[in-house]
Amino acid sequence: MKTKSYLKYIPVFLSLVILFGFAVGFLILPKRNFSDNENRVLAKCPELSVKSVADGSFQKDFENFLSDQFPLRDRLLSLSVLAARTEGKNEINHVLYLKDESGKIRLLDCYEKPQNAEKFVNAVTKFADKTENANVIVMLVPTAISLYEEDLPKIYKAQNYPNQKDTLKYFGNAFSGSVQAEADTNLDLDQEAAEKTEPFTETDNEETTEIISENRKIAGEKIRYVTELPELMAAEKEKGENLYYRTDHHWTMQGAYLGFTALAPYLNIPITEKPEFQTVSDNFRGTTWSKVCDGTVSPDCIEIYENPDWQNSLTVIYEDTKETSNSPYNREYLNQKDQYSMFLNNQNSLIRIENRNADLSGPASDSVSTSDSAMDSGSDSASDFSGGRSLVVIKDSYANSLIPFLIDYYETIWVIDPRYYKGSISSWVNEHPEVEDVLILYNLGTMDNDRGIGAIY
Repeated sequence: MKTKSYLKYIPVFLSLVILFGFAVGFLILPKRNFSDNENRVLAKCPELSVKSVADGSFQKDFENFLSDQFPLRDRLLSLSVLAARTEGKNEINHVLYLKDESGKIRLLDCYEKPQNAEKFVNAVTKFADKTENANVIVMLVPTAISLYEEDLPKIYKAQNYPNQKDTLKYFGNAFSGSVQAEADTNLDLDQEAAEKTEPFTETDNEETTEIISENRKIAGEKIRYVTELPELMAAEKEKGENLYYRTDHHWTMQGAYLGFTALAPYLNIPITEKPEFQTVSDNFRGTTWSKVCDGTVSPDCIEIYENPDWQNSLTVIYEDTKETSNSPYNREYLNQKDQYSMFLNNQNSLIRIENRNADLSGPASDSVSTSDSAMDSGSDSASDFSGGRSLVVIKDSYANSLIPFLIDYYETIWVIDPRYYKGSISSWVNEHPEVEDVLILYNLGTMDNDRGIGAIY
């Protein structure tokens, strides 16, 4: 009888052992600064102070610290995801599971309504207004969830998640000069939100409306907005093209090339035959996969475009470190978890790409076919194609895999990441009169949280 009475305490004893083990592990195991799996900096132990305790920041930061540094965190996450999948859940940690046309599982980041849309419009408009000579082209890239909207689970559709088409319509109206951009969409940007974004510090509704009107006028006159991309993507998806990685939030080389074809007429670049791509990895699992760590999801392949002539004609200079290369790819990243960082060697504040053979890379400008929309979207004409041109790209990481397609058509390409570049970008452009075109490229999925948006101008 005594033996049986002891048995009932075994679960309690085991629970205490497990809790004690995790507590000891948390205390003695070295703390990590960076998660290769999640490709982000992990939280550190916050400093204790009366002020931080009083305002609640210490408690919040310490909770993040515990979460990030918890022993066996990645394995426990995998187990919890496996349990959720066993229960039939299709949305886990803001990631949707979808079986695509190939029969493979595709992971999609959920999309949230942007809160800083007007701030982005203001920053880009201010930049265009301050830029003296260069053409300003804006391209916003929808994310994978917009392409697979019709294939999403019914339960997801029923939750009335925001539609990226509404967001694209808003930006299209804003950059075309429409004062009614807010009224024409379902973004519901209210007055209070507008006042919180620079330069909207006024509280007077009429005065704020006048500023919006003036910004729209400037945008319509000085900005060309690329509109064709969503339709091109929808058409290519029907053909079975894989435009986005199944495990990452970025577009594939196929998707980036499609972005290039949509952009080319705005830069007056000739579109020739689609180039051949080279597969450099077949074991890529990206940032979306890292949110679920699901081993049942098969990895992606990474393809690249590389012109053989670059070996002798190309110089890529990373201005921060003064490192140089003859390729826009750093293949060392293929041996790491964050393989997408091979494109343009991860994130850098300022990169200079020089192609000595750019004047031999394409036909003369009289053979260029420029779309009507490009010619009619706010400028008399795009720059005539010829060698020796210079381009500035202001961007997030989506541009890193598109830029290789631009290299053959520019003698110099300057790549600026506002998240890390600390100077005035518009002043820099004005100090370089050889710059003819400025491309601003962002994706819709992360632009709302991109800390570089406010630094564009």
